[in-house]
Amino acid sequence: YTEFLAATLEAHGRIVEETLADAFDRMDSDDTGFISVQNLRDFLGKDSSEEKVIKLMKEADLDGDGRISFEEFLTSFRNTQKIAHRGLIMDDDDSSIE
Repeated sequence: YTEFLAATLEAHGRIVEETLADAFDRMDSDDTGFISVQNLRDFLGKDSSEEKVIKLMKEADLDGDGRISFEEFLTSFRNTQKIAHRGLIMDDDDSSIE
C-alpha cells in the first residue's frame, strides 16, 4: 500500500509539473524560455493594471533579473500553494474555536 501511495504521489507531481510547464509555455509567447513583463501584460490582457503586472513580476522574479524562469515559476507556484494550505489550516483551526 505504501508503494502504491508513493507511486500515486509521484505521478501526481509529474502531472502538476507538466501542467505548469504548459502554462509557462503559454505565457512565454515569444519562446525565450522566460516570462517577461511584456509577456505578463499580454497574458493578463488590457483589463489588468500595470501595478498588478509589476507586483506579479516582483513576486515571481526571485533573482531580480527582470524575467521569470521556469524554476522561479515553479517556486512561486509552490509558495502560493503553501500559503493557501496554511490559510486552510488556519481557517479550520478558527472554526473549531466556535
